[in-house]
Amino acid sequence: MTQTVATPVVNSTDATIAELWEQLDPVFDDILASAPTRDAAGGIDTAPVEKLRAAGFTRLRVPQAYGGYGLSLPQAYTFFVALAAADSNLAQALRAHWSFVEDVLSRTDEHAAFIHRWLTRLGAGDIIGNAITERGNAHGTTATRLTHHDGQWKLDGTKYYSTGTGYADWIAVAATGDDDEPVSLALPADASGVHIVDDWDGFGQRLTASGTTTFSDVTVDATEIFPAGLGLESGDRTAYGQAAWQTVHLATLVGIAKAVLRDGTAYVQSRTRTFSHGAAGTVRYDPQVLQLLGELSAQVAGIETIFHAIPPVLAEHFAAHAAGDQVPEAAIDELYAQVYQAQQVIAPVTLEVATKIFEVGGASATSQARAFDRHWRNARVLASHNPLIYRARILGDYLVNGVSPERKYTVGQAESSRPGSGSS
Repeated sequence: MTQTVATPVVNSTDATIAELWEQLDPVFDDILASAPTRDAAGGIDTAPVEKLRAAGFTRLRVPQAYGGYGLSLPQAYTFFVALAAADSNLAQALRAHWSFVEDVLSRTDEHAAFIHRWLTRLGAGDIIGNAITERGNAHGTTATRLTHHDGQWKLDGTKYYSTGTGYADWIAVAATGDDDEPVSLALPADASGVHIVDDWDGFGQRLTASGTTTFSDVTVDATEIFPAGLGLESGDRTAYGQAAWQTVHLATLVGIAKAVLRDGTAYVQSRTRTFSHGAAGTVRYDPQVLQLLGELSAQVAGIETIFHAIPPVLAEHFAAHAAGDQVPEAAIDELYAQVYQAQQVIAPVTLEVATKIFEVGGASATSQARAFDRHWRNARVLASHNPLIYRARILGDYLVNGVSPERKYTVGQAESSRPGSGSS
């Protein structure tokens, strides 16, 4: 046995939490103030992420011994939702980093060297993005190759939807090794042969740096190859399973819903123009407008409650993994069902809130300067990542037939449409 990493579920003190809010609140305010302009402009603006890094956001879960704050997962998610409410683009851009931290913290002492190396980097403020998804590949296959020749490891391939990579110091990559088995690795984002293009063209989440990453004869340090079976493809592990990945999406959606309510309330409070057929002299006293805002506030409070019930359960699973304890299959099924059920409520409610808010005003509510539309666009894109209809079917199968909810999935080209399949 070598070193033991501090358990990831110990709560930090009130003083630490207060210190973090003092550091991060001004950053969140600054990010919020610039969000509409940055969203309209598009592109990769690293300044907000650098401010988050400097204020400690990327180190919330890193143990204090490594330069972090040692927050519990529920504590950390409170800050994550706050960032999402300021700008959901940046929350989504840091999703891979957030998940990677949990992966490191949930490993056993068997991987002490890996844990120590990465907690040292993360504690120093390093940010990691990801390059996982490809196009044209068959399900469960990866065309990106890690090969060994002339005493060196080389990486070649192209990845798409590389969320957060444009803001990152490191890139976690999923590839296929010489043995045709999945392999994961990390390399510096500025390594020779790495080319990052910000070509994501979705109508939402425009600032997430989710573009194309190309690797051309990139030299990979052997020490940066992840232990076999514990890489990005290890979706059976909770840290890289859909329960953990989806929880980050849900936190971002809750943040968006809170942002809609915040912006809609401020709009009503400031509005002086009225309709002659309205129910009051000013909008802020119009009972129909107040009813709508009251209803939306209840919906937002409801999905907040649903969401915040998840991190404590996730934390228990992560702690069990770190301790090397076996989690009962039934408990894992219950966790996944809880997350997928939350998805069925949080995503539709957020989209509904982001649409109904326009009822509190006239056409001026659609002003590009206010950019209320960004909330719906961002929520719509996030909700589309993992189609609700499939998760609903999975939940029904679990309820009726006892079939365990899927813990990972792959996206690939249909057999009949791939080149060389023989179909026209």
